[in-house]
Parts: sequence; C-alpha cells; structure tokens
Amino acid sequence: MGKIAVVCFLLTSCDKQENIEQITDDKVSVDKMELTFTQKDENKVFSLFCTDEWHLEADGLSAYYGPNMADLKDFTVEPVSGKGNIKISVTLRNELTENYEVDLKAVGKSNQAVVKLRANTN
Repeated sequence: MGKIAVVCFLLTSCDKQENIEQITDDKVSVDKMELTFTQKDENKVFSLFCTDEWHLEADGLSAYYGPNMADLKDFTVEPVSGKGNIKISVTLRNELTENYEVDLKAVGKSNQAVVKLRANTN
C-alpha cells in the first residue's frame, strides 16, 4: 500500500511542476491586434500579458522623462515598460488630418506581439 501512495505522489508532483513552467512563461501577448481611432481625445485600452519584464517599441516612439509614457505620432501611450500583466492606454491627442497606421510592438524576453494603431479620418 505504501508503494502505491509514493507512485501517486510522484505522478502528482510531475503535474504540478508542469503547471509551474506554464505559469512562469516569459512570453508576451496582447488581447487586441488593432485599435482604430477616429477623433481627438479618443482613448482605447488593450491588455498586455507577461510574467516578466516587457517594453513597447515603435518607429518614432518618443519617451517622456519622468512618467512611464511616450508620444507616438498623434498618440500618447502609457505605460511603455514594466513587469507583469497590465492594461496599456492609448489616446489620440490631435485632430486627424490623414489616415495612417503605426505598429506598436510589445517586446518580452523571448518574443513580441504587435498592436496596429489606425488613425482613420472617415
């Protein structure tokens, strides 16, 4: 009877270890692939999921000194770096004069995820 209990314990321990590895995965992911903006002061939010450190990148991303935010063309993005799961806020701060798209990349240690920001004057 004692040998059966030990085998059951070992099998259960393996399952728990597998779950720990899944929880500690450092890959970054997002819940939205694109955000479309049509008017000034419009704000949208997407969720970023990562158990480790991450940061945002984009062509033209200009970080502020002090607060954890940045400008990206006509958008303000915050926060732009951190650790763990978080909601990212994107605000269109200017009136639109043209249609365009910008790729905002969430970068983790082992991968990246892209959210396309679309400015649409229509």
